[in-house]
Amino acid sequence: MAYRIRPSRNAAKEVRKAALDRIDRAIQALGAAPAERAEGIHQSRKRFKELRALLRLVREPLGRRFGTDNRRLRDMGRRLAESRDATAMLESWDALARRNRRLFGSEALRQVRVRLQQRAAPDGEVHAGVDEEVAQVLGELRALTADARQWQLAGKGFALLADGLKRTYADAVRDLARAEKAGSDELLHEWRKRVKDHWYHCQLLSPCWPEAMERRCEQLKRVADALGDDHDLAVMQQLMQHEPELFGEAQTHEQLRRCIERRRAQLQQLARRLGHRLFAEKPKALVTRFDAYWRIARSEQG
Repeated sequence: MAYRIRPSRNAAKEVRKAALDRIDRAIQALGAAPAERAEGIHQSRKRFKELRALLRLVREPLGRRFGTDNRRLRDMGRRLAESRDATAMLESWDALARRNRRLFGSEALRQVRVRLQQRAAPDGEVHAGVDEEVAQVLGELRALTADARQWQLAGKGFALLADGLKRTYADAVRDLARAEKAGSDELLHEWRKRVKDHWYHCQLLSPCWPEAMERRCEQLKRVADALGDDHDLAVMQQLMQHEPELFGEAQTHEQLRRCIERRRAQLQQLARRLGHRLFAEKPKALVTRFDAYWRIARSEQG
């Protein structure tokens, strides 16, 4: 897997290599057969997020290119969001159903799922116009490939990465505190995005100490997944408010509301419990520790 930055190699070349690998994988995913188009779009959007996290790691060294390429990737993801969002609600519903088989086995809730399926994809396919959107995104990715090969990155070794690592980790620490204080869906979602950035950065830096960093990545993924599931349920709650007819009678609404609230409380508790440990360090201390891992790895591999 090329989404790694090895301390024994030239850091700028490793960054460009990781970027080109993610772009290539996104292009491959979007080239999936029509029957696999929805999954291909899902995989390509994951690659966009990895790329944006990589950009944040070298935000300062990239200079003006950071804003340009970050916006390009953001817009590509948004262009394909409808196709992914069409299936996310059903996935969230099915995950909830697996935990509440008796309730979701009722005829009333089975009919709700049928309506959600029809709302997501009336013809059983991705939405109309997706072929044109994919073609546009592929063109953007090919242009980004040419640009990424020419990225000029000021700095060497860990110094190239330190500021971006510190900034994103500090943002995650800040957003955890904000989410705990206010507890809004928006702040939880913002914290999740910063958790994922730090998770991606730990993946990139895992060659510094594979065993320790991979363990950290596992725990960060648990937090990100819990917050992602919580966000999907928040979206479902919003849909229940805006399109109540999808969810049947008042009694069905109330049963589902209690089920969602109970699950969201569990997910948020898990995310906070792990988050307190993962983001306990001061940003400067974490960067100093990762720098030490980098230097030790270089000495061992030299």
